[in-house]
Order: sequence, then C-alpha cells, then structure tokens
Amino acid sequence: MDTQKIIQFITRPEKILLGVSSRLALKLNLQPIIIRISFIVLTLLFIPLGILAYFGGYLVLNKMAGKMMTFALIGALLGIPFSYYFQSEMVQRMAGGITGYVKNFVTIVDDVDRFVGNGMDIIWDALIGVVIFTLIGGAIGYFMNASKSKSGQNDVK
Repeated sequence: MDTQKIIQFITRPEKILLGVSSRLALKLNLQPIIIRISFIVLTLLFIPLGILAYFGGYLVLNKMAGKMMTFALIGALLGIPFSYYFQSEMVQRMAGGITGYVKNFVTIVDDVDRFVGNGMDIIWDALIGVVIFTLIGGAIGYFMNASKSKSGQNDVK
C-alpha cells in the first residue's frame, strides 16, 4: 500500500471505526484527520482517556445507538475500575481500593513486574474484567431491546 492510499484512507470524511471523528469534524467544521490525530495523541499521552473520550463521543453523537451497543460500551468503561476485583490479593493490597487501583495502575504493574516478575498478569486480569463487563452490558442491552420489541408487538395485536 503506497503512502497516497494511506493518506486518503485516514483523511476521508466517512467513518472508519464508529464515525466519531467524522461526525465531530462535521460539527466543528474541521478536517477528520485533525480529530483522529487528537484522539490518538490523547490516547498515547493519557492511555485510557483518549479511548474513553472516543467512546463517550460515540454515545453523545449517536443518540440513535442501540441499547446493546450503549450498554456494552458502558460495561467496557466500568470494566476498567472493576477489574480490581479480578486481581490478586497482593495487587489489591498495593492499590488500597478501586480508586488507588485506577490511579496507580501503571505504578502497580511496574512494581509487581520488578519484584515478582509477572506484571503482564495484572494487565491480562484487567482485560478479562473489561471483556466480562462488556459482555454483561451487551447482554443487558440486548434483553432490554428484546423486551421493548416484544412489548411493542403485544400492543399492536
């Protein structure tokens, strides 16, 4: 793939992932590439903040999003702090609670990796928490949509 095709792909006005950058660019009268780069920089500087801002932008800009997707995204966001409960007792003691866990996550991973040698286990446990809460949120949203459609069908009959 040559450079010109890559630039055309990144700067196109259509959506690439969820359409947040293209919609935000239309609202702010900017080029989508500026918004995309700002999300990337925000993510690289403050790892969860750019991702959270992107998903939050999706929820705000896409008012017609299905409940399944909305609850799955909310579940993923809640999975980050609640992954504290998937960690070992040692990590929980180091963190001192959910707030300390989220605030000092990188430091805790570094300390465990330095002294015990398995810092990646903490990251995998956090990822498992995010996946589980995403699935739970998606299931809740799915059943909410299903019950809404069933009640709508019953009203028609």
